Amino acid sequence: MGGKRWSDAEEAVLAAIAKEGKPLIGQMHRLPGRTWEAAKNHGAIIGLSFSLAESWTDAERDILRGIYRGNVSIKVGVAKLLPQRTYTQAKGEAQRMGLSGTGTRRGRTGYSWVEKAMETVLADGQKFTVKQLAARIGAAVDTVQNMVQTQRGKKFRVAGWTRATLTGDWAAVWELGSGPDAPRPPRKTPTECCRDYRQKKRLRAGGLNPFASLAMQVAS
Repeated sequence: MGGKRWSDAEEAVLAAIAKEGKPLIGQMHRLPGRTWEAAKNHGAIIGLSFSLAESWTDAERDILRGIYRGNVSIKVGVAKLLPQRTYTQAKGEAQRMGLSGTGTRRGRTGYSWVEKAMETVLADGQKFTVKQLAARIGAAVDTVQNMVQTQRGKKFRVAGWTRATLTGDWAAVWELGSGPDAPRPPRKTPTECCRDYRQKKRLRAGGLNPFASLAMQVAS
């Protein structure tokens, strides 16, 4: 299976959701950094069955509003942002919600749907990197990167910095909000680069506790 390996803790969360009989889509806040599609597929791989999302959650309705207010085709928006719903289900819910423009729209004239989807994902104090945001909303990484740069300091700000790997460069962690970014940590010195390279080699050889190193990789 491609992508980041699922941890025992994440699989335990999936098992708990299945046991509780709750629709997976409404519990994705318990699996930060994972998409609904990936969680559903991995659950099937490990033999879990989730309750069907028959009723619409508030989060789904917020996303649906964003789709109808944006410039993307309704079908494309639903497929990207609400993959657990069919176009017919989305259209019916939109009519019940009284959303305007419930007819079919063709093509896209901008990326406002990306901005609205990012706002929804980052609600309630959530924080993600550009790659994580792109995965969660189903947009290209470059598109999300352009959006955060365009709205930087106005709608989105850097809440902190993280490294995906021990020797990787710092990546910005974004949140909703205006104002200045969190200071970027200084680049590694040549001595630190050599030290981390040696640690990486020992980690590959099984001679280093990875948790001791990763605990030092987040700065805010």
